[in-house]
Amino acid sequence: MNREFIERLKRTFEGETMADVARRLDLPHATVRNYFNGRLPAPEVLVKIAAETGVSLNWLLSGNGEMYAGDTAPMSLGRFIEEKISQMIDAKLDERLGTVKTRSDAAAVFSVREAIARLNDPQAIMQEWFTVEGREYPSDFGVVFFRGWAGFSDEQKYAAIMDAKRAIDRSLSAE
Repeated sequence: MNREFIERLKRTFEGETMADVARRLDLPHATVRNYFNGRLPAPEVLVKIAAETGVSLNWLLSGNGEMYAGDTAPMSLGRFIEEKISQMIDAKLDERLGTVKTRSDAAAVFSVREAIARLNDPQAIMQEWFTVEGREYPSDFGVVFFRGWAGFSDEQKYAAIMDAKRAIDRSLSAE
């Protein structure tokens, strides 16, 4: 049994159930279960997994190289919907808390993904984001969100930054 392959397969499908993976790949559930138990898929199935998820075959099979063949992971419809709902909720909370920034204010636009790629340091990213917003970053906040940063995937880094920012904004608005 190849534990590393199983972990990469789980990471590839981001915690989807075996039934979801089976539907997504158009394979029997029992076949997918065998893969998650360590059986290596046939070459055509490996190609199908790579095509469906955007992962690099080299990474999937060996763990070497970048996880994704392109620049970023393709976003599933479920993740897209979750992000949009989260953005809508955050916008409503910001509106109620009086922390809304207008889109016409160019300084209010901050790309977390670009900052991660450029800086790859959570404290520096948060500092820059707060500076763009014209606020002072309370550097003693958010540290718990960044434990294990070096081992995070780009999506985990993005999620950690977003979670820390929401928590800090809520904490600061409550003061």
